[in-house]
Amino acid sequence: MIVTLLITLVGSTLITWLLPMAFNSAPPYGLAVDIAVGTVVGLVWAFIAYQYISPAIGLTGWLQLAGSAGDAIGFAAVMLWVLRKIKS
Repeated sequence: MIVTLLITLVGSTLITWLLPMAFNSAPPYGLAVDIAVGTVVGLVWAFIAYQYISPAIGLTGWLQLAGSAGDAIGFAAVMLWVLRKIKS
């Protein structure tokens, strides 16, 4: 569980920092808000996915770890899109 949260913390921080540069989109509320929202949402979703969703669909071991962390990092990227849609 701790490894999943650490992977998610690093991955969601990097994705929310680097993805706007890749698409040339300015953070509507500032870079710090982008990083904070993406990281918090990613960590919460990683916890939920690891504890409840992965066991419900039968994932165990490294698949549970990779699936939960990868899903949470992707969800952090979706939150960037949501923040931009809220502002416009």
